[in-house]
Amino acid sequence: MKKLFLVTALLATFSLQAQNPVIPGYFADPSIRYMDGKYYLSITSDGYEEHNGEPFIWVSDDLVNWDIEYLHINDRFFWAPSMVKGANGKYYMVHQQGVDYLAYMMEADSPLGPWKETFQIRDFDVELFQDPESKKIMGIGSWKNLLVFDNDVNSPTYMRKVMSTDPIEGELTDFTEGPYIFYKDEKYYMMWAGGHCWLETYNVRYAIADEPGKIYRELAQKPILETDPSKEIFGPGHTSAIEVNGRWFMFYHRQNQHNYPSCNSRFSCVAELFFDNEGAITRVEPLDDLSSLGLDQSEFKNIALNKTVTTNSLTTDFPPTMAVDGRNDSRWEAELGEDKWITIDLGKREKISKIQVDFEYFDKYYLYKIEYSDDNDEWSTYADYTKQAKKAYQTRISEKEATARYIRVNVKRAEAKSAHISIWEIKVLAKK
Repeated sequence: MKKLFLVTALLATFSLQAQNPVIPGYFADPSIRYMDGKYYLSITSDGYEEHNGEPFIWVSDDLVNWDIEYLHINDRFFWAPSMVKGANGKYYMVHQQGVDYLAYMMEADSPLGPWKETFQIRDFDVELFQDPESKKIMGIGSWKNLLVFDNDVNSPTYMRKVMSTDPIEGELTDFTEGPYIFYKDEKYYMMWAGGHCWLETYNVRYAIADEPGKIYRELAQKPILETDPSKEIFGPGHTSAIEVNGRWFMFYHRQNQHNYPSCNSRFSCVAELFFDNEGAITRVEPLDDLSSLGLDQSEFKNIALNKTVTTNSLTTDFPPTMAVDGRNDSRWEAELGEDKWITIDLGKREKISKIQVDFEYFDKYYLYKIEYSDDNDEWSTYADYTKQAKKAYQTRISEKEATARYIRVNVKRAEAKSAHISIWEIKVLAKK
């Protein structure tokens, strides 16, 4: 049966391929920040019909290699968070609540918390912005208001009070949600999502102004990024932007290529922005692999990439080769049931330092073990997570120095009996 599953997998690898997300899994509303020498990607956990918004954040040294952290804030409806560092050294994060559709400010001594809620903001999809000219921290939301917080660091209500709420002035064609402001060459750029997140009409637009709140003018009344079937990009929207080494990158989410149009199961992606001499955005180039920019600082390489795999279970659309294809939106999915395994043949004996397993849902519980072998017959334990159920983010990285040709991920059980065992990517990491 191993040969049958292998042949099926090889034939199935020519399935729909869209832009590769920057992180694995269903995450939307990406808000990127560089603080204290690290990149922080605040996101909405996606992929659930009845339950969503788990409070995760992604952290990276180089925009290429990402660690996922759980913030222990609440367990539901943690939507579209945005974070900034205050003048007092504390960190401030706004998140939206999916029941009352309002925003909430939180405060912490560290980007990873512990966080405490300070006050409610009467707006939605609020994105924080620190004006490099006035140094003031502001917020902009889907109600089209510029919110100016108390920026007096000596005040007892510093970052705990909205001092003014002023309507955004200017042209905002097809404005729906998710506004974001960034500053470049003495101009304020505001991007927003038009259309609707559950339709292919979802898109990204922008305008520029001389002041944060007024008066915005559109240099072109058309989207800078929209559904493009030729590039397999569907329903892009809700953006943020960052400058890295003189180049500008836009983070955004797009719909899942397997179930679009949908406002669920979205992926966070990145594209490079190009400007002309007058400041107009002339081109938006989606990027599949930020490591191609020379940013990768990892001392490890993934030696499982595109290696031969076998499994005892698969589904037609999600073959096992997708667990080693280097993509963050493709996955191996087993048939319903327990005791499913996937084996990677590294081709020869290799020295291994770490193994990374990215299950489809980072907040669900799994019982599994990782094993290694020289002959695909006698197996030793690399890591054992069968004694106590843990969530996938807790066991994502297993570290142990070992030498082996074969690596097997043997999953006994997923959280729900009705859930498929499914893995985005398995990385076997060796020192470069």
